[in-house]
Amino acid sequence: MALSAYLNPYRLKKALMKPRTYFMRRRESHQTGFIKSALELHYYRPAFYKFIGATIANKHILHEADLTADSIVLDVGAFTGEWAQHIIQRYNPNILAFEPDPKNYAALLQKAEIYPKLKPLRYGLADKDEVMQISISSMGSSLFENPNSPSGSDTAEVQIHAIDSAWKMLELGTVDLMKINIEGAEFPLLERMIQCDMLKNVDSFMIQFHEWHPGAYHRRRKIRKALAKTHNCVWDYHFVWEKWDKKV
Repeated sequence: MALSAYLNPYRLKKALMKPRTYFMRRRESHQTGFIKSALELHYYRPAFYKFIGATIANKHILHEADLTADSIVLDVGAFTGEWAQHIIQRYNPNILAFEPDPKNYAALLQKAEIYPKLKPLRYGLADKDEVMQISISSMGSSLFENPNSPSGSDTAEVQIHAIDSAWKMLELGTVDLMKINIEGAEFPLLERMIQCDMLKNVDSFMIQFHEWHPGAYHRRRKIRKALAKTHNCVWDYHFVWEKWDKKV
């Protein structure tokens, strides 16, 4: 293995956390299903436990926003539409759901038959217009090599659009909420929005940053610094979820 791989901050952090990970894995051995997978993905780190505590205190923490039936919501990385379904049931806004994974997109189409204000779009968003290979994973398909994904994952060819070109194509102005969970592609996406001075076009962001992505710590700091010029950080669970609202 190259020396740079050993010096990767994410790998170093996971290595330093191994004793705690082993201890917490034994302590949480009763967990199963999604919670077990999520704990393993986040290697039982404190920030994830804090987020779990926040969801116990407020089960709608990821579904609270200043929305009405006329609002425009972008669900970037819509998966199979569970988050969008909760938002529609609470506020009934118009949701554009971006999902390039063909299997997840098929599930989105089924949800759209029940919720007509949900519009599935079969492409992803990033910084360029291009066709890419996506690695299929039940915990989140990715355009990038994810060290946490099982080897031999299936792949699919998908369409990606630059956020600025998609904005023009969809004739968007200001949107009320933009939720971003795209397995590493959040970095080029948000960097492109900064480059095009587009952050101000979104009233509220909900973002999941992924720390395994190359340069994640440095890139996240730069993105957050840019966000802080136009938005306030409402809450932050480090590399789990964070919310930003536009300054009044």
